[in-house]
Amino acid sequence: MKLFLSSQSISNEQLPHFKKLVGKELSSIKFALIENAADLYKEEKKCFVHDTRALLTNLGMQLERIDLNKHSSKNETLVERLQEFDVIWIGGGDTYYLCYLLKETGLDQNLQKLLQSGIVYGGGSAGAIVVGPTIKGFEENNAPEYQMIDNGLSLCDFVIIPHWDDESFKDRVHSIKKYYDTTDIKTITLNDDEAIIVENSAYQIIP
Repeated sequence: MKLFLSSQSISNEQLPHFKKLVGKELSSIKFALIENAADLYKEEKKCFVHDTRALLTNLGMQLERIDLNKHSSKNETLVERLQEFDVIWIGGGDTYYLCYLLKETGLDQNLQKLLQSGIVYGGGSAGAIVVGPTIKGFEENNAPEYQMIDNGLSLCDFVIIPHWDDESFKDRVHSIKKYYDTTDIKTITLNDDEAIIVENSAYQIIP
């Protein structure tokens, strides 16, 4: 299983690592971009969504946006569609709402099978948080009705805490880290220019 997890997206410095993980040149990579974690945000707060999309598009990959809201019946259409890609990337937003959508679409149960077939999972911010064993502590005020499930996807055995060096997130991420320090759950903090690559049971943080 291969994961590329970051605070934001993919920096130029991280590109060689990303290409090596996928095993293809950028122009040959079929890239599924899922942006639904930001669905609940007001448009003026979605600048990061547009910026990430522009950055990933400019890398020259074969990028296609996948809307989870069009696959809410838990049928096999979404899984069949995602099998066509080399990378499945989930962007930032509300972590709890994202978990809700993954459950509604059945992707929470099918993602591991997709990754075991060789597809690389990529995630920025909420998309990186959700792969851990739990998302507890990452609640937002957007939609408390979606905050019923704390379980992550358990694709790795640690919790990513992104935006560690971002002043606007400082109080929140330190509070989250303080909470997890009282548990036996491992955390890894990522600055906004950092990413972590997970391959099978090994991982490395890259600047």
